[in-house]
Amino acid sequence: MRQILATGALALAGVLAFGASSAQAAIDITVTPWLAPNAFGSPSFPGAAANAVSAMMAGASTFGTPGTPTYFQASPNVQASQTVVTDFPSWMGQLDPGTTVGPAFANEYGNRMTFAVSIVGTDGELFSISQMSFNAVSNDATDSLGFGFGAGEYDYSAGNYVGVLFGADGVLGGGDDTYVTSGPNTQLVNAIYGRGSGNSYENNPADPVGTPAQQQASLDAATYFAGQPTAFTGTYTLGDASGSGTFDIAVPEPATWALMIAGFGLAGASLRRRRAAAI
Repeated sequence: MRQILATGALALAGVLAFGASSAQAAIDITVTPWLAPNAFGSPSFPGAAANAVSAMMAGASTFGTPGTPTYFQASPNVQASQTVVTDFPSWMGQLDPGTTVGPAFANEYGNRMTFAVSIVGTDGELFSISQMSFNAVSNDATDSLGFGFGAGEYDYSAGNYVGVLFGADGVLGGGDDTYVTSGPNTQLVNAIYGRGSGNSYENNPADPVGTPAQQQASLDAATYFAGQPTAFTGTYTLGDASGSGTFDIAVPEPATWALMIAGFGLAGASLRRRRAAAI
């Protein structure tokens, strides 16, 4: 019942409260957790990803238009129900989002915990996105959200992973930078700004979801799994440098778990978990 957002790759000036940064070999890596729209069907995903890249370039924790599904916002503290993607309309754990959240959200399909990243050479260092790798772990007994990507699996892409060669002034901005958004992933740059990789749980595709009650039951069942880990950490590595960010997941009260288990027969539901295809 988990879904992975498989490719991802961003630069903040310092360590923010919602992320962690490591400066080794004069390379700073900063990771910002955020709840992305579901890349598998949500129409807002491309715009939200582009806003994530812009936020990382600006060193900002928010970017875009508030109250829209493309709005980027650092979100390290989440509810379990907000970390589920669905095959019926939902947003941040709410059904019928066109009514409950707003008309702009009508065609959204849930949210995925995603780790936006920035990598910046602080002393003129050059590197490539081909050197970047990623690993994510959750703190439940089976590491149910864990996954990773090795060096060489990321590519430059407009609106997803943008490389920057600084101009003569040696810093981002000033109108003299070169942006790398396509071509070989071995191209050398001074910085990388990306929307990041991520993972989530999904509702069971076999569940009946024809009525609001059935949709709620399916969402609740997925939330049961989303509440198993209470922390989900993503780490990017490039050479000797690494940086991490963590989602703290608030889980429902034990009484709520008991109702879910009794109502939806979840004793064997772990068999329904699956990893989605990469994008």
